Amino acid sequence: MEKTFWNSLDVPAGVRLNHLLSRVSEPDKDIIDFSLTEPLHKPPSFVVEEYKKYAPTIGKAINGAGGFGGLRELRGTIFSWAKARHAVKSKTFTENNVIATNGGSEAIFSAIQILAEGKREGYIVLPNPADPIYETAGRIAGLEPIYCSTMTSQQPTYRDLSEEQWAEVKVLVVNSPADPNGADLPVLTWEFLLKQSEEYGFYILSDERLNSIHRGKPPPGLLEMADSNDNPDMNRCVVVNDLTFRSNLAGMPSGFLAGDREFIKKANIYRAYHGLYIPVPNQKAAKLAWEDEDHVIENNKKYAGKFKDAPKRCNTSLPASDSLYGHYLWIRVPGDDIAFAVTAYGRTGVKVMPGQLLGKKTGNVNPAIGMVRIALIHNPGVCAAGLLELCKMVNPKHRSQTMGPS
Repeated sequence: MEKTFWNSLDVPAGVRLNHLLSRVSEPDKDIIDFSLTEPLHKPPSFVVEEYKKYAPTIGKAINGAGGFGGLRELRGTIFSWAKARHAVKSKTFTENNVIATNGGSEAIFSAIQILAEGKREGYIVLPNPADPIYETAGRIAGLEPIYCSTMTSQQPTYRDLSEEQWAEVKVLVVNSPADPNGADLPVLTWEFLLKQSEEYGFYILSDERLNSIHRGKPPPGLLEMADSNDNPDMNRCVVVNDLTFRSNLAGMPSGFLAGDREFIKKANIYRAYHGLYIPVPNQKAAKLAWEDEDHVIENNKKYAGKFKDAPKRCNTSLPASDSLYGHYLWIRVPGDDIAFAVTAYGRTGVKVMPGQLLGKKTGNVNPAIGMVRIALIHNPGVCAAGLLELCKMVNPKHRSQTMGPS
């Protein structure tokens, strides 16, 4: 195959995993897919009904539906949610600091193109491991990736960047809570990054799509950290969030970008030329989803039960930590993680995501090697059955220490 820019981009992790598993004989049992990223909990019925109510409006003219930045009523609701969730006290933070989008992935890709400003030079600083959309969007925008990790001592961290590198950074991406390990960014790290942003003039793009999935209270986000660190105007700060996991609406992409007002103005222009129109049914349904917290509380109870059960069910065969955020288990496995995933699929019919497919090798080390990501998105019985199969594969004498259903 001829080498081109487009085929030099990373293939999505799910596609690479399916290619690896295609070499294995199809298992003679039902497949339990823990490698997925989409939620499988049911969306709130009142949101679905609102969507149906406005479905006939799909023929409505763009100018009658809030243009490309969303209806004012939706932007106002998102603004109110963001201000309350992050306890923002700033009087200059208004609905003009918010723009609606067609989900989080679209928002991330668009934001990186906008922030690169067509110059096709400079760095994009990325977490490692992470969603590959950050790197791909950066490379398409002409930015060179720098990977930073706090997962191993052999990996570079933010504090290892030189002054020369900081001076060329255009965008720094934060993912908190993180995919794949559910970790939140420490307050001291937030403060350091805000200080560096002020000194060197780069933008912080914070992907907070998992911050509504928590066992207790949500982690701090960029808006509240900027507000509490003498940046009430949210200068050089941009937050991404959506309804995929908050409201189980993967099939109705709806999200937002919030923060720096000058960036939001540019985003409106970019979205108009890109034709990123948001259908009216999506906007009307999204407004209700952002307004209601009861369904989020119920959703979190479901995840909390599965996360409480998993460490007991895995016991010592596959030690699993009880992550405070997100919907993923991040588990160390014996041996090579890719070999583990291939063997698990062939023997048990259980699909897991190898860490190596999510991480990048820097300094001859991939920080995600030896790890697998397991999405606890199925009902408790299916999750229990899948974990039991994996544990028995590792340890044929495995016994769960749990009172729950098996």
